[in-house]
Amino acid sequence: MQHHGPKRYFVISLLFMSLLWALPQARAQTINTKKMHSFDNNWDISLNTGLTQFYGDVSSHNYFRKFNGETNFSPDLSVRKMLNPYLGIGLSFYYTGLKSIKDIKSDGTAVNFGLSGSYYDASLFMYLNLSNLLFKYRTGRKFTVYGTLGFGYGLWNSLLTDNITGISVRSGSANGSTTFATSGMVIPVGIGLNYRISDHWGVQLGGELRTVLNDDVDVWHDGFKADQLLNTKVGVTYFINPGWNRSHKVKKTDKKKKDECCDQGLNLQKKPIPLYDYTYHKPTENVSKKPSVEIMAIAKPTQPVKASGKTIQGFRDFEFRVQIMAKTQPLSNPESLQSKYNLDYPVLVNHQDGLYRYSTGSFDSYRNALAQSKKIRSKGIFDAFVVAYSHGRRIPLTSEMKTATGKYQPGEKNSKHKSSVIY
Repeated sequence: MQHHGPKRYFVISLLFMSLLWALPQARAQTINTKKMHSFDNNWDISLNTGLTQFYGDVSSHNYFRKFNGETNFSPDLSVRKMLNPYLGIGLSFYYTGLKSIKDIKSDGTAVNFGLSGSYYDASLFMYLNLSNLLFKYRTGRKFTVYGTLGFGYGLWNSLLTDNITGISVRSGSANGSTTFATSGMVIPVGIGLNYRISDHWGVQLGGELRTVLNDDVDVWHDGFKADQLLNTKVGVTYFINPGWNRSHKVKKTDKKKKDECCDQGLNLQKKPIPLYDYTYHKPTENVSKKPSVEIMAIAKPTQPVKASGKTIQGFRDFEFRVQIMAKTQPLSNPESLQSKYNLDYPVLVNHQDGLYRYSTGSFDSYRNALAQSKKIRSKGIFDAFVVAYSHGRRIPLTSEMKTATGKYQPGEKNSKHKSSVIY
């Protein structure tokens, strides 16, 4: 079989260059938070099975002809940690049987050699999410194209047999001054497609080319100085504490998990929570009681306001803001949000119904607030969304409010009830 070394190394070089280009992109676009980067989040376990074909000096047939008796089932297991939406690192374990036939030499001489045995390796690898890299990071993506590049160590126990003479040579044996090796370094390069069934499960289809940096796997020194194994595989992946690629599906939560976040990158809690806003509920306690005041000057809401979206003497009784996050516990350094994301407006904090909501801006129309939310998303807060406030209190956002005219005018009486924490 004729080998094409330059082509193989071109593919490896291309993947390396893509990886080097991805690193600064990931740093520029990824939110650096405790939630996403904590050690116990964003782990994947993949189990695959497929068919492996051997290509080396004892090989005469092409990919399709090898399906007639020159393939072996080969399972592999990998564990991966995603460092950001673009790049992950992991450890892979692989096993396969060896089967190959050589019935003609490169000079046209007819022969009848057969290769059998087993091969296995372990390797460290880098995982590159090509979909997020080329088409921009997006949560809830179902199909993901990915590439892998690894470096590891392989072991083999192979037997080369001349079926005409009956002479056999085994790996590890000596042939004159040459002793055939039984191990060597290996470089696995792969590409595949993963389909995300749910937050925790996915299936994939892919291929992987293993280049053994040794010519002794087939116990024959002739031609190209590296033996190769091509693996075509299917498998399943389990995602442990997913974060970067979680779906948009909102799950029901109880009151103890009442913690919302418009941008998954800003979620600092240990347990995953829905990305979208909670439905507004009236507080069950007596609204005439004053809410607890923290060390920070938290907003003091008045009685719940029914916001119909209609104008009153040319003015509305509500305003629009862009919410960037909400927590059950106050942030220790909320003023850093404005400088970190270069926000155009100060950050306001509202404490209501047990939640600390962080928003920015004050807009008289839904259109202006929506435009600002898109601008904020482009700065790294990917799920910023529009909310409504009346006299410093968070209220439901209705379709009538989105088309309302007039400007927000709280007046002298209501101005003291606006959210007062401004950074």
